[in-house]
Amino acid sequence: MPDKLWPQHSVLTISRLNMTQEQKDLVKHNINKWAPHTNLYFKFIDSPDGDIRITADNTTGPGWSKVGTDAKKVALSEPTMGISFTRSADSVAATIQHEFGHALGLKHEHQHPDRTLDLNRQNIYDEYESRGQFSYEADNDIVSTFSRSQVKTSADYDDKSIMHYGFPASRLNSGAPIPRNFKLSEGDKKFMQSLYPEDQTLLGKVLSSSIRAMISSTTT
Repeated sequence: MPDKLWPQHSVLTISRLNMTQEQKDLVKHNINKWAPHTNLYFKFIDSPDGDIRITADNTTGPGWSKVGTDAKKVALSEPTMGISFTRSADSVAATIQHEFGHALGLKHEHQHPDRTLDLNRQNIYDEYESRGQFSYEADNDIVSTFSRSQVKTSADYDDKSIMHYGFPASRLNSGAPIPRNFKLSEGDKKFMQSLYPEDQTLLGKVLSSSIRAMISSTTT
């Protein structure tokens, strides 16, 4: 969302809380999947007061995150993102990439105004109710689409996006089930580049490389 984007070319500090070293490494590796496609710089720090504060959270589903600069509204003593490490490594990796997309300002791709999904809304509401959740949460997560006046959208609907949920047959009235995506799509990369465009001048490229090298040498 445009009003939730971080300032262009800024350095985002990232804290990893309540994690083993292996979990910290997994988080860093998958966050850095986004790095080549944005003009932002990611600096991983040991202190708990980063701009983005990620905690191990095995109690509230696969993962969650504040969207973009909404993280600034969260008290420094609280996390801005949670990741569960109870699933397979591939699943956790995809969740980290998805949730960090939210942290950079992205919303769900399956709520794109041009989506082609024929949703079985009642089944989705029933699914949420079975987990003790409410219909408005299903609307916020899945059912509702975004207005172009509210959000900046990718040019084309992309069901391969890391920001797109998987849709089993039970969630659809018709059409083939959509499997979960486990990596950034080409559409994800292009859209992120449009939100945080790199300076393509020679000086801009040199400065960017120098800053990334400097941050890499000091990050944890």
